[in-house]
This record gives sequence, structure tokens and C-alpha cells, in this order.
Amino acid sequence: MQRPTKTRPSRADKTHDAPAMRGYLPHYLSRLMNILNLRLMEHLRPLDLTMPQFRVMQVIDARQTASVGTLARDAVIEQSVVSRIVDQLEKRGYAKRAKRPGNARIVDVSLTKEGRAAYASLMPLAHAIVDDAVSVLSPAERNLLDEMLKRLFDHATTPRFPWLMS
Repeated sequence: MQRPTKTRPSRADKTHDAPAMRGYLPHYLSRLMNILNLRLMEHLRPLDLTMPQFRVMQVIDARQTASVGTLARDAVIEQSVVSRIVDQLEKRGYAKRAKRPGNARIVDVSLTKEGRAAYASLMPLAHAIVDDAVSVLSPAERNLLDEMLKRLFDHATTPRFPWLMS
């Protein structure tokens, strides 16, 4: 008796989604993020970096220096997890902590020379992955997508329900 073979949906078949998932924004955004992250992971593995570590490095690079709380907020990762990630990056020699001048209660995190070099080596690959993903869009559509995603993020992160605020 021959076993049935598993088949993957054809790339030409654009209806991979279960009907109940079609049009559900979190589903599409999550799938897109996962696909892009999987492609980036191929380049992170040789440096023994994880996606959360890379995201924290992105925020540090953008800010130059940031507290763990700021990193958590900007990377959208729980603060306790960010603390562990910073520990891991420190052990690898990619990040360092320093007390903030003028307020020693706050500890800021920055990338070391090695951390900046590792991050810089990944950015052309990360940009190429995103550029490929949006290559199906016109420049005007890319700008519109960027604007709409920023508006959605700002809206989603703005407290609107007092009973939900802590």
C-alpha cells in the first residue's frame, strides 16, 4: 500500500489561507513577519544571533544608547526578556551597560565596537530581504504602505480605554 504524499500549495495558488483567515489583518501581518524573519534568520545563524537579539540591537543602533525600559518599549518585547537579551549580548561582547550620567539609577545600554560591526554586517542583508518583499509595489504604494503601517502602529499603541490602563 502506498502512502499518500504530502503536497505543498503551489506558488501559483494564491489561496493558501483558510477562508476564515482571509482578510484578518493580524494573520497577514504575522505571516509576512514570519516569512521575512525566516529569511533573515539564515543570516543571523552564522553569527549565533536570534531575532529578538537582532531587534534589540536595531533599537540600540537607532538610539545609540537606551535604557532597558526604552528597549523593551521600542522592540515590543517584555522588559524581563530584554534584560536577558542584554545579558546575552554583553556576554558576546556586543553590548555594554553604563550608569546614566546625572542619574545613576538608570542604566543605559549601547553597542560595543564588535556589536556595531556585527549589526552593520547584517543590515545590507536585512534591507535586501525587505526590498525584495516590497519589490511588487510601486514607489507610491511603498510610501503609502509605510504611512498606513505607521498610522496603525501609532493607533494600536495609543491608550484609548481608561479601564484597561494600569
